[in-house]
Amino acid sequence: MWDGRSGRARAALPFAVALALAVTLGPAALGAQTVRAGNLIITVDGGFTPKRLPAREPAPITLRAESTLRTADGGRIPAARNLTLDFDRHTGIDTKGLPTCKVGKLHNTLTAQAKRICAESLVGTGRAGAEIYFPEQEPFFASGALLIFNGPPKGGQPRLVFHVYAQVPAPTTFVTTADLSRIGRGTYGTRVEIKIPSIVAGQGSLSFARMTIRKSWKHRGRQRDLLLATCPTGRFFVRGNLSFADGTKMSGKVIRSCTPAR
Repeated sequence: MWDGRSGRARAALPFAVALALAVTLGPAALGAQTVRAGNLIITVDGGFTPKRLPAREPAPITLRAESTLRTADGGRIPAARNLTLDFDRHTGIDTKGLPTCKVGKLHNTLTAQAKRICAESLVGTGRAGAEIYFPEQEPFFASGALLIFNGPPKGGQPRLVFHVYAQVPAPTTFVTTADLSRIGRGTYGTRVEIKIPSIVAGQGSLSFARMTIRKSWKHRGRQRDLLLATCPTGRFFVRGNLSFADGTKMSGKVIRSCTPAR
């Protein structure tokens, strides 16, 4: 939530969620970026609109992110396991009065069912895909719709819930969460920690994700927006760490530009 007295974020914007493999893992530049760590290659793209934002009063933004993951030699992609993200203190999330969706409601649900059950808490949509590696078979790509919900707070901090239903090859529902925590003062304000679920008992590896996050609602007669930001300096900073089942680790920082509206 935002501290109305200072106009600064008390909880950071969790836009680079596990299934996106993080816009934060690219170098400090705009547009699509390709990053390599050994045999592993990630191409990431994304950003927010509008670019012109107030210097002090938080304004609503829309977040879009997309990424693909592959290997340089065409071999098996290692399974991603854990993602940690630290977000600029001038980005934030407001969930006051926004309905929540419990993780238990989403288990074993189809996409349409999940939308219906937790319609009021839906905050984002997209698509996620994975390469599936069964013994003595050619690997194949499977994908499904991605839904993002506002979850019940954990320890008083916001939480997002992610739902993907896909044929891999049997119909399967994947549900995971992004948990937020404060990390003190300075450039970064909030840490987001995500454990990426196992895909087909470890036979699948996340390889693609695309998402858009935005939500507006009314609470006690007041318009509220999920994603908020100010632009006092013309830049946002995000850093991230991503680890894989084979021991590979990637880390990096990105700077995204904005235009202060005076």
